[in-house]
Amino acid sequence: MYRSLFLWVLFCLAMGSAWADDQKIVEKAQTAYRAGDYAGAFETLSHLPSLLGVVPLFDRPQQSQRAEIFFDLGRIHMASGDTVRARLALVEAFHLDPEVNKGIMDIGPDQALADTRALLSDMRRITLRQTLGKTTFWGATGRSLLLPGWGQLYRGNKKRGYGFMGVSAVLAAAWLVSDISYRSAYNTYRGTRLNDLQLGQPIAGTDSDAFTQNFERAKSRAGRANLVLGLLAAVWLSNVLDHLVVGPAQVTLSVPIN
Repeated sequence: MYRSLFLWVLFCLAMGSAWADDQKIVEKAQTAYRAGDYAGAFETLSHLPSLLGVVPLFDRPQQSQRAEIFFDLGRIHMASGDTVRARLALVEAFHLDPEVNKGIMDIGPDQALADTRALLSDMRRITLRQTLGKTTFWGATGRSLLLPGWGQLYRGNKKRGYGFMGVSAVLAAAWLVSDISYRSAYNTYRGTRLNDLQLGQPIAGTDSDAFTQNFERAKSRAGRANLVLGLLAAVWLSNVLDHLVVGPAQVTLSVPIN
């Protein structure tokens, strides 16, 4: 037990020391960047152990951190005017974490940051466009038939997809409540006893007998349940027709003009 505790303490001390070393390297790179020494900033930051070490394939936290380092390397190249190397670094950052939008250096916003984010944004659009290009008409049709809105999401129309899903969910819940209410009223109607019929005599304060009242209540609730079910079917059909008419989402790309 004491041996395990000792090893754990040594591990924590080693991790703390490695983190402190990383921070010193990052601070040195920040200083060089602010001074306009982009070559020095790149040289310093590229020697981070987190960048050079081997990262397990499924270790998402370390992959995310490494993506932020490549983000900063791309930003440094962008600031120096080397857009080719900037793109290479940002492609690696995008591969590690497609949603990366910042680096590990604590530097205020500048034009290089805006250009870096714009380039990553275009990479996301290109990837989305390629993904949507692989979708098929019948694949979307099948999904729309199985679940309203799924076909729209598959084709990249997120707002329409979530809209159909939301409306369908509300109508499905309303139909379920209406159907339960109808079944309860129907069971009450079927369970009307002979004594409750009162030989067709009206119930006090009403113009009908118990049997007629229960029948009308069951009929009314059946009509309500059928109405909601009809609306749900209409939305389901509209979702399929919408997919047929709209098709895949359109993704626009920004093209810089020099």
